Parts: sequence; C-alpha cells; structure tokens
Amino acid sequence: MPNLYEDMVAKIFSTLFKKEINSNDDISMESEPKWDSMKHIEIIMVLEEELGISFRPESIPALTSMSKIIDEIKKIKG
Repeated sequence: MPNLYEDMVAKIFSTLFKKEINSNDDISMESEPKWDSMKHIEIIMVLEEELGISFRPESIPALTSMSKIIDEIKKIKG
C-alpha cells in the first residue's frame, strides 16, 4: 500500500504536470520532458508549501525523481 507521502507527491505532480500520475510511478527529469530547471524549482516550492517542510538547499539539485523526493521528505518528516 502506498504511503501518505507517495500519494501526496503524486497528487502534486499530477497538478503540476497536468496529467495523471500515480503513486507507484517514478517519473524523473530524464523521463518527463516538461521537467526542466524552472519546473524543478516550482516542484520544490509547491512541495515545501503543501507539506510544511524545507528541503536542505544542498539536497535540491539531486531531487530529480519522485522516488528521490519522497525519500528526502521521509528524512525530513522522520
């Protein structure tokens, strides 16, 4: 069963990319043509606002897939 963070991230990604993205999908900058550097900043900002978290600035460039983002959220949220 997908966890809460996976579902939340998938919902946010669906909104930002304007297409259905499931919690078991693992889209990345490499697989999603619309995920450019500007979209990356938007993703990070929306996730921080929606989840009430702050990503470590040094971790942001490496957050290039849903799975990496979810792993980082789990580290932050504990």
